[in-house]
Amino acid sequence: MSHVTTAQAAARLGITQVAVRKLIGTGQLISSGVVGRAILLDAASVERLAREGTRHGRPWTEANAWTALLLLSGENGVEWVDSTQLSRLRRKLSRMEPAELPILARKRAGVHRYRATADVVQRLRDHVLPTAAAAMADENVGQSFGLTGGGGIVDGYVMSGDAGALKEAYGLIDDREGNVVLREVTTSQAFTGGVPLAAIALDLLESSVTRERSAGLRVLEELFSGR
Repeated sequence: MSHVTTAQAAARLGITQVAVRKLIGTGQLISSGVVGRAILLDAASVERLAREGTRHGRPWTEANAWTALLLLSGENGVEWVDSTQLSRLRRKLSRMEPAELPILARKRAGVHRYRATADVVQRLRDHVLPTAAAAMADENVGQSFGLTGGGGIVDGYVMSGDAGALKEAYGLIDDREGNVVLREVTTSQAFTGGVPLAAIALDLLESSVTRERSAGLRVLEELFSGR
């Protein structure tokens, strides 16, 4: 069975359906569609979380999450973080498994999902730093993940407050399964070189497309093995 309902996921994880929906919002569980009023979840993501548990220690703050993602992506120095914190995060990354990253870094952004027309999608691309499948429109990024595409969707990072402003300006409609994903952050310093490769890989793990999740996991494993 490739899909399960929120009720089945709650029973498997020993939590409430409200908690299941929160885990979908943080990316720890992957939604694969809606049938009627029922949200379907990717069964593999439920089983993974059942094995790992929903806790691997306290989640990082947004700033620490982005520092870790930058370090994992090959940035040797992060000037806006003190040396003590950098050393602590380097040690943590050297000891942890890739599967821990989605949980520890889940506070890296506030995620808002909408639906928009094709012409609005095109216009929104000028307002975001693309990530996940949308980042594959860049040939170099696509080659790193072995993926192509990025058309028809918007998935990107914006500064805090921009999601609401863009929603109003472009008439975006709230939709959990929509074609627009806006990820709000306050840590602008993390994006001076674009979205870190580790963040793109991490965001791909939230995809409902198996091929995209597999590519994200492969790149994360490569980045961890290079630490």
